Amino acid sequence: MAQLIDEIVFQSGVKLKNRIVMAPMTIQSAFFDGGVTQEMITYYAARSGDAGAIIVESAFVENYGRAFQGALGIDTDSKIAGLKKLAEAIKAKGSKAILQIYHAGRMANPEYNGGHKPISASPVAALRDNAEIPLEMTAAHIDDMIESFGNAVNRAILAGFDGVEIHGANTYLIQQFFSPHSNRRNDKWGGDLDKRTAFPLAILNKTKQVAASHDRADFIIGYRFSPEEIEQPGIRFDDTLYLLDKLATHGLDYFHFSMGSWARNSIVTPEDTELLIAKYRQLQSDNVAKVPVIGVGGIAQREDAEHALAQGYDMVSIGKGYLVEPTWAHKALNNETCAEFADIAQQHALQIPTPLWEIMDYMIVDSEAEAIKHQRIKELQSIDIKFDSGEYTAYGRGHNGHLPVTVTFSEDRILNIVVDSSKESDGIANPAFERIPQQILDGQTLNIDVISGATVSSQAVIDGVSNAVDLAGGNSEALRCKAREVVEWASKTIEETVDIVVVGGGGAGLSATLTALDKGKSVILLEKFPAIGGNTVRTGGWVNAAEPDWQNDFAALPGEKETLMALANTPETEFVGEYLADFKVLKTQLDGYFSALEGGEQYLFDSIELHRIQTYLGGKRTDLNGESIYGQYDLVETLTSRSMESIDWLSTKGIDFDRSVVEIPVGALWRRAHKPKRPKGVEFVDKLQKRIQEQNGQIITDTRATDLIIEDGKVIGIKATEANGNKRVIHVNHGVVLASGGFGANTQMIKKYNTYWKEIADDIKTTNSPALIGDGIEIGEKAGAELVGMGFVQLMPIGNPKSGALLTGLIVPPENFVFVNQQGKRFTDECGSRDVLSDAFFDNGGLIYMIADEKIRQTAANTSDETIEREIKEGIIIQAETLEELATKIGVPQDVLTHTIEQYNGYVAQGHDPEFNKSAFGLKVEQGPFYATPRQPSVHHTMGGLKIDTKARVINKEGEIIPGLYAAGEITGGIHAGNRLGGNALIDIFTYGRIAGESAADLI
Repeated sequence: MAQLIDEIVFQSGVKLKNRIVMAPMTIQSAFFDGGVTQEMITYYAARSGDAGAIIVESAFVENYGRAFQGALGIDTDSKIAGLKKLAEAIKAKGSKAILQIYHAGRMANPEYNGGHKPISASPVAALRDNAEIPLEMTAAHIDDMIESFGNAVNRAILAGFDGVEIHGANTYLIQQFFSPHSNRRNDKWGGDLDKRTAFPLAILNKTKQVAASHDRADFIIGYRFSPEEIEQPGIRFDDTLYLLDKLATHGLDYFHFSMGSWARNSIVTPEDTELLIAKYRQLQSDNVAKVPVIGVGGIAQREDAEHALAQGYDMVSIGKGYLVEPTWAHKALNNETCAEFADIAQQHALQIPTPLWEIMDYMIVDSEAEAIKHQRIKELQSIDIKFDSGEYTAYGRGHNGHLPVTVTFSEDRILNIVVDSSKESDGIANPAFERIPQQILDGQTLNIDVISGATVSSQAVIDGVSNAVDLAGGNSEALRCKAREVVEWASKTIEETVDIVVVGGGGAGLSATLTALDKGKSVILLEKFPAIGGNTVRTGGWVNAAEPDWQNDFAALPGEKETLMALANTPETEFVGEYLADFKVLKTQLDGYFSALEGGEQYLFDSIELHRIQTYLGGKRTDLNGESIYGQYDLVETLTSRSMESIDWLSTKGIDFDRSVVEIPVGALWRRAHKPKRPKGVEFVDKLQKRIQEQNGQIITDTRATDLIIEDGKVIGIKATEANGNKRVIHVNHGVVLASGGFGANTQMIKKYNTYWKEIADDIKTTNSPALIGDGIEIGEKAGAELVGMGFVQLMPIGNPKSGALLTGLIVPPENFVFVNQQGKRFTDECGSRDVLSDAFFDNGGLIYMIADEKIRQTAANTSDETIEREIKEGIIIQAETLEELATKIGVPQDVLTHTIEQYNGYVAQGHDPEFNKSAFGLKVEQGPFYATPRQPSVHHTMGGLKIDTKARVINKEGEIIPGLYAAGEITGGIHAGNRLGGNALIDIFTYGRIAGESAADLI
């Protein structure tokens, strides 16, 4: 094994005096044009001497190739003089000077490059915030770029550098040519794996040619690489080893990993815990084995460096260590402890330029303040805490106001904690109410972590107990500092066999589980979060299903009949009727229905056919040219045909629907919704969970599914990991149902599949549970499943601007409120579909207001007068006695708002909206106090996912059924296509959840 102190000799004959190099790290301190500053020279000189080599930060080879501000350049001859001073300062102390050279490619921010559009191998934008679609480089441009790299090498030699490091990592241009994500070319520079190596090889060969032209056989040439990419498609480790073999064959001095930790395992398959350096050594070719390799990341002390060398690296590069310890190599080689943080007063002493100091704040501490803090903690931890025994009730702040917490104390212990969660968001935060008290009791400490997905409720319980401690004469500050027992990471593997495994504890997973249990099968439901419910508990509870015998008992709202009749003659209806034979038959039925209406026959409120046509056409299935169909008609037909079965099935499971009213969800156009009496979707989750437990179904939470087990093309089980590290391997006799939801809480995944969202995704909140990150979709895709409609992402127009949450403010049927923009004007049909409304919101500045009056309280759903009053105090709802006062509070012209509302009330009276053709009217806005609820679009639903058939069987990329694999709910694609109608998500999860359970149980 190599030792830190050992010399190393490269193929070029150059010798380094030890195995330590300083890693190239951007210090953002060059002149505006990329020229060397005195600050840079001082910084590098202070760190030179004891390390074998100093690798200077990346220097751009072409004027518009900067990836960051303050970047160093080597793009013109005028830079040589400054670079020479830098090289001399490094070499004067005895270290070799190596300069890293690069071009940012599509990662070049126009802001730092004179507004120039970035370039790359292909016009594919990077998966990062605000990434632009780059210009595709022409063949001539590529040749010029290779020359630019050659010219940079020439300047480095003239400046006196001992070598260059070709930067083929960090998703910059050279890596972009090698990556199948960024290189989609079909010429000699792209296509298959071999052709994607052409550009990196050309850069290497040009570098060698330039060095030879100077007769510099001793010129060091290194290559930095990122071993993998998370992109799909992207670079995988086998690809990297193929490239490195090619490079090694052509000859160079070293390879340099680019990773956050030398001890990293795969980022593509994180469940594979083998270190990449171990894989590297196992899989390396003979040529690669001859080239020394540098490890980087996480090396803070000498023992870290020695450990890295022991694992297979030939050298180590130190990055962060050199920021706060300029003499890192000297201290490490002399077995001294190296600093890992800088004191707030050390910038001058450490010779760190201000731009660098500002971005390394995570490594800077206020030693004096920290010392005081740690002393205080030590004092608090030594306090002997006593209580006045008895029972005390105190309060924490929950979602819906004060959360009562009753705590019983003895003289020296907390004996019992009872949380009154009756007024809290029922179902969403149950884990906090159960687990947090138990953890406090077990550890006798308030040093407790909040539960992911239930942060507010967790903190409310902790604060409530804390306040009770103070009432009992204890010391809550001391209890918050009391050390807790370390939880040991488990490594046990649990193997078991059942008939069916269901992944995901939302409505689809619960429905599938209960249906399979009803058929006598044994079922395990896995949920990765501490609580079941997923997005289902966050819904308004509206379930679309056509039930004419019930719905016809209610009179039509003004405008509703006209909306239904207009649907029959839309161009899209005509187009689909001609395009799809099945749909043409349906349209013929509807034509007869609408003719009867025109003839004066009794008004028919709803029908399966109406539900089907609106679901299909509401999905926006034609492309912009009206030439393509997205989604599967047979899935929609099955959904709408079996929707009332789902309502009846839910009723048999104990769901108590409110039969006194038929409501219209946002974007549903007309009323069809069945709604439980109990607020929100928690009614479904609570009742279905109880039925599952009654039938001995297993629900295992805190357990994340990771991989399907496949044998001879059939799914025979699934692997999962518990929160404590235990592994579960569950074999199935029948199959696996994936029901883990969509990816509405995964910004990166949204941007990956939809170019439009690359621009706005990070700025938009989400209504989704944080569990909805698309991991189930990735599991299915790894098993070969076809993905459909992944670019379709739906916004909920009426999200909370601060949190993205849906169920805050005055949530009421859209016939009962008015939308106004920031000028106080109406701008759309309030009953419009979600995609249309969201677009209209963006066209009107993004933020709009729902305007209503006092009568709205009578129709407000999923809330209470107490919640409304609290949200008025918090500014979620804005209240005023007059419209004029309301206008002032929301910053719109008084005369405009009053005129808008007066005009709207006239439309309600006449039952027709000549401005925006609102499809249904309810209340006027005329009785104070008046309310305005700020609303802004939030990510609400993703319509893409695994392709399934009408039996909920998952289809692979060859169009074949994957035996043993089923899917239901938002994890699937093809049902809702480009737009999901309000109320259709719940009927989807319950209908296809039941179908998936049936199919798995019956081995269909």
